[in-house]
Amino acid sequence: MKTNSKIFATVLMVILMAMGYPQELRKMNYQAYLETSKELWKQNVAKAFQAFQQNPTPENELELALTEFGLLNATMADEDEALFEAYVDGLEERLEGMKKSGSYQAEAKALLSGLYGYKIAFSPFKGMLLGGKSSKLIAEAMEEAPENPIVLKLYASNKYFTPSMWGGDVEEAQKAFEKSNALFEKQGVEDNWMYLDNLAWLGMIYRENGQKDKARQVWEEAVELEPNFHWVAQGLLPSLN
Repeated sequence: MKTNSKIFATVLMVILMAMGYPQELRKMNYQAYLETSKELWKQNVAKAFQAFQQNPTPENELELALTEFGLLNATMADEDEALFEAYVDGLEERLEGMKKSGSYQAEAKALLSGLYGYKIAFSPFKGMLLGGKSSKLIAEAMEEAPENPIVLKLYASNKYFTPSMWGGDVEEAQKAFEKSNALFEKQGVEDNWMYLDNLAWLGMIYRENGQKDKARQVWEEAVELEPNFHWVAQGLLPSLN
């Protein structure tokens, strides 16, 4: 059985490399995000984990962490706490290690900050303990990598969801989402689910501020870029009518 598992993992790694890993993984994650499919995310996590086991580079570990984070993000939509609990500890342990050394400490701190935010969303009473940790981590990440679009995205989320009395700032969140996407655009936004997600949240901030025209503009841009972005096309855009 172990031999068969090793053979499968090896074959999988060869296939992913042939398809252009991590580009192919990003494409699969993009599709999972569009479909809001937890099953696809779970499959992608398994593939990313096997690929990392076969070739444990810092780059592959970051791709694995981003995929695991994408799965946790997907559990928010329907509050699937059981699935969240099944994966959160593994990612938390991974990020704790990554933030201490290596090439992606800032990204790891930002992702860990976001992970704590998800924990608070499921269990608000944890906010007293984890809220400060989350804010400290994202502040450190921003100090280390203020021009990193992933760090900026998670900083924006932190500022948006944190109550103002504890340091939240919707205007600051808007600026960070905008800057994150400007930097993503310099890298190329093909198959980038975080870029699309930023557009959705930017539109919501504009709508909350009474800027319906700006909300419509940014959401129409999102749908033009990705016609299958149903959350925006079928949910958010019609809410403006």
